[in-house]
Amino acid sequence: MYRIIKPILIAVLLAPIAFTAELSLGLAGASAQEGEGRTKRKAVRIESIRQKHVKNFEKINEAFDAENITEAQRLLAKLEAEPDLNNIEKAYVANYKGNIFFSKDNLRGALSEFKKIMSLQEGVPVSFYNQIMYVIAQVYFSQENYREALNYAQRWLKTQEEPTADGYMLVGQAHYMLKDYNRALPMVQKGIQKYIDLGSTPKEGWLNLLSSIYRQKSDYRKMLPVLKQLVQHYPKKTYLLTMGGVYNELDDPARMTAMYQAMYDQGLLTAESEIVTLSSLQMSQDNPHKASEIIGKGLNDGIVKKDLKNYRIYAQALYLSKEFEKALDPLSKAASRSSDGKLYNQLAQSYIALNRWAEADSAISKALSKGKLQNTGQTLISQGLVRFEQKKYESSKAAFNRALKFEKVSVAARNWIKYVDNEVYRIKELQKEIVINTDVEV
Repeated sequence: MYRIIKPILIAVLLAPIAFTAELSLGLAGASAQEGEGRTKRKAVRIESIRQKHVKNFEKINEAFDAENITEAQRLLAKLEAEPDLNNIEKAYVANYKGNIFFSKDNLRGALSEFKKIMSLQEGVPVSFYNQIMYVIAQVYFSQENYREALNYAQRWLKTQEEPTADGYMLVGQAHYMLKDYNRALPMVQKGIQKYIDLGSTPKEGWLNLLSSIYRQKSDYRKMLPVLKQLVQHYPKKTYLLTMGGVYNELDDPARMTAMYQAMYDQGLLTAESEIVTLSSLQMSQDNPHKASEIIGKGLNDGIVKKDLKNYRIYAQALYLSKEFEKALDPLSKAASRSSDGKLYNQLAQSYIALNRWAEADSAISKALSKGKLQNTGQTLISQGLVRFEQKKYESSKAAFNRALKFEKVSVAARNWIKYVDNEVYRIKELQKEIVINTDVEV
């Protein structure tokens, strides 16, 4: 019922760095903020952009701002040809090129450039290095290489004292795509909770992912409150239908029926399967009258196909709600399409309820002819009854005699035979000529 949508998380890549003539990343600031045991890298001197290249990077940045990628590429190629670039300069060049490749959907090229930065540890700020590790995880995820995406995302996670909500979600999604739902669950929960703690509404895709994890784990009770959040914050028909399906999994047909009825009343149920499901649910809740109204309207509106299955449901709903006259047409249509005689037998019962004996007799004959009845003996009893009501005593008795062969109804059949014989005798007695003796004694 519920189709899981593949979750995709692509965060914004590192923005190109803005440069000024005074740009300098000092050792003290970097080691104080970034080196407190959060990474295995040793504290090293952080390099800066040298004065002779500051103007070049400023021009590259201007080209990016103007979205003049051709000019940016030309400037980068010229700068990259310099033989004496230090590591931070090489890292920024690779970052720009990686962004260009990514913008052109060249993930392989982007990955190659970003990995160059990973090899330039000496002189590169730890925060920059760690960010690139996160970016590489995202690129791998975009390539659907979830194993490598998870590898880099987990390495990045270990470097963070306070991981971002997006970071937790990236790790969780990678686990999910690798079908490791037990490891995916706590990561996704942490990501969502971090968002909630900030006073924000969890993203729709994140709640969807959490719901999907619970579904994969068949934990429908925990899935339900997540769906309620989706309905509350992102009201869509699909989430309501999914909630109905969860109630079904939890064996709670009453709530499932209420959910579907609420959607129907709001005009949200527009597909044949949805209308038929609601009608069947109302039948299961002992509300055949409501069921007949729903599927009857669907048939009249052309939403529900006029086939055997749907006529059967409609007819049964009418029959159970004692709408015998209305049940005749759908029952007749369904019975003619059926491969067995069960519906003709039900049609006969409707005719009997309306005291239409001849039509009931005809329907029973068709039922017996098609066969595969649940209780042939009882059908023969009904045949004897309708023929008796038509005063066809011999054929009535013949039907009861046939019923004697069925143990469940043999006693009833024998009693009926006696009753028919008594009735025939009574009628004969009534038909005898009454002779009145007019002789007067002297």
